[in-house]
Amino acid sequence: MIKRATARKPKLPPAPRRPKPPTTPNRPKINPTTKRIWTPTGINIYQEVYKMTDNKLKAHISETSLKSYGQCAKDLQVDAVFNLVQGRNTFLLAGTGFGKSRIAELYMKMIPQKSKGVVLVLNPLDSLGDNQVLEKKQAGLSAINLTKLNFNRKSAEDISNGVYQFVYLSPEIFLNSKRFRKLYYSSIFQNRLALIVVDEAHMIYIWGLVEGSSAKTSTSAHFRHEDYSIFRPSYGKLGPQLLFRNDKPLLLLSATCRPVAVEAIKKSLKLTDATLDILRGELTRPEIRIIRLPMANSLASSLDAIKVFPSCKEVADCDMVPSLVYSGSRNRTSTVLEVIDRARETPGGALIPDSHCARRFHSCTGDEDKITCVEDFAAGKFPVISCTMALGLGQNWKRVRMVTHMGRGDPASICQMIGRCGRDGKNGLAILFVEKTRRNGKNNIERFIRGAPQTDLDRMDALAITTLCLRVSFSLDNRLGYIPLWEDDPAYMAEQDREKKAGMPRCRCSNCSPTNATTVIESLSVASNENFDDILNDNFSLPIPYNIKYKYPQKTATVKKRKFTEDDEPEINEFATLLMTELHDHYNTNIRPGGSTQGSDIFDKDDCKAILAQLDTILDSFELKRLIGGDCFLGQSEWLFAWISNYRVSQATNGSTETAPFISKKSKKRCGTAPSRSIPKLISAQQLGTARPPTKKALAAQASRERALKRQEAKKKEDELNRRRKEQVQQIMAASRAAHLIEQGTSTG
Repeated sequence: MIKRATARKPKLPPAPRRPKPPTTPNRPKINPTTKRIWTPTGINIYQEVYKMTDNKLKAHISETSLKSYGQCAKDLQVDAVFNLVQGRNTFLLAGTGFGKSRIAELYMKMIPQKSKGVVLVLNPLDSLGDNQVLEKKQAGLSAINLTKLNFNRKSAEDISNGVYQFVYLSPEIFLNSKRFRKLYYSSIFQNRLALIVVDEAHMIYIWGLVEGSSAKTSTSAHFRHEDYSIFRPSYGKLGPQLLFRNDKPLLLLSATCRPVAVEAIKKSLKLTDATLDILRGELTRPEIRIIRLPMANSLASSLDAIKVFPSCKEVADCDMVPSLVYSGSRNRTSTVLEVIDRARETPGGALIPDSHCARRFHSCTGDEDKITCVEDFAAGKFPVISCTMALGLGQNWKRVRMVTHMGRGDPASICQMIGRCGRDGKNGLAILFVEKTRRNGKNNIERFIRGAPQTDLDRMDALAITTLCLRVSFSLDNRLGYIPLWEDDPAYMAEQDREKKAGMPRCRCSNCSPTNATTVIESLSVASNENFDDILNDNFSLPIPYNIKYKYPQKTATVKKRKFTEDDEPEINEFATLLMTELHDHYNTNIRPGGSTQGSDIFDKDDCKAILAQLDTILDSFELKRLIGGDCFLGQSEWLFAWISNYRVSQATNGSTETAPFISKKSKKRCGTAPSRSIPKLISAQQLGTARPPTKKALAAQASRERALKRQEAKKKEDELNRRRKEQVQQIMAASRAAHLIEQGTSTG
């Protein structure tokens, strides 16, 4: 059977394949359940990190911390970095000294270095940026602190090119600088932006410029800290500009932020519960011992600080305990230096610019002096700084062992201040000197209503009078926004139980252990670096009682001035007339005969009245000179004292039972006769000594009178000249008028 050949079908060319849609290069597969953000442009984390599970990522963060810093990261640090990797805005609330600044560093280690990412850090004070730039450089990271002086075109280009990994700046530059605004909104910078950090975020609330609030009413207690409560409009306008950050996370850091402050900050920065995660850490610092003392002297004098510092005879400057003394005003920082001089028994030490004992720091301190002060203190060149809140925010000094605060203040602010000590792994001491009473304040517990919300002023007063544990009080103020006053407060009892379960050591504050606290304060009069730990641990006792009363200024006896009534006016006038007549006659006759300065120019009725008011207390010519404000001519106070002495003798000779120059009308009626007003013969000018050249005040008065006479003379000459000119003009006008009339008569004829 022959098979029939069949024609093969020609092969058709293969159908062209449909091109695949373009994909983002090197973009990992996205897990539908993950929250991590990957953007086609801009900064992204390592792909390996992006693909990790949550548990592996947290382990990787801990391992990175161990490799970089030689110690494992704290759980809350890991959670914060994990949150940022997830792309979540994070508000971290943790105590001072927790290590909040390390979180941004760990997050940067999750980002490839070749991408040259930039972390923007907003700081309330320029001094914070300088301190943190130094820390970043020590950690091997590049950083710059932008100020008005160094932010120029070159630095803007370096930031845009990713030269610096961390850029620190103030809110004013962030919002008000045209150059930075142009840089910030540029696509180049937005593609380099990795993270924005708002350090000391509680300042947004404290400066009182959150939307819908009034700084004067809601934060009035903060104004007791002069350099802390400066009006900062820029802090209320951060929200709109922070919305433009290329979908990068926002990190807020604070150690003291009450619930009302957190809500206000969220509103100001346009954040909601859905867009912000709040991580709360341990705010209690059990290593800081808090001792509150009622002030025995006025706040303005700051004399209570004498109790804190030893004499130079006991402890040398280099052996003193490194300390910060916070005052509520710039002027009182100088007063504290003078008080330290008293405590150290070194008069004039406060006037030494680069003292080896104590210096001061406030917002008006010169920039170079600020840098020198901070660097020298960190280097251990001097032990004590008298400062305002201009110093301390974000400072990470590990050598500070003691912090003293003068006067009542906002508890959150005080918590920030005392948090400067105890960062070296050793215990720290916080001493709070508070006024016993505050004008118009709540100075006893009965003034408070149980369960009522506390205002800022209420919290300030409550901290000064509460009898409960101060450590727990600060903790509740941070978490719940009030200072406890009653021992059966459920929140207070719950916090005490929490501290016990957490294994915290027993509190030894001045309320929990008052006897030991008194011993600590007494021992500070000989405190040094060698025995300070023993003093804090109640293992030190003074060999002999140490008396510091001699260091205080001697109290001068105050004598009340006599108060005059309208009935006494005739007698005052009589006394003033007698005294002024004699003194003016003496001056015009013996001191400056024929001079232009008269006796009435240098001594008047007010001086007589001042003498009369304290006639019984004038014991010598020096006291009299102080009373009249100094001599206007040589021997004036001696002459007056002799006159007064003779006047008193005459009063006694005439049978008066009063040493004062007048007696009230009731006394006259009771005695039956009025005292004689005769003035005895005064001592002569020769007895007082010959006249000497006049004082500066007398010369100034004479020069003033001479200038007045010259002006009068010049005015007379000018008036005479004007009179003559007028007469000449009148004569010329009369002559011209007569000539005109003659000319008219001639033409008519």
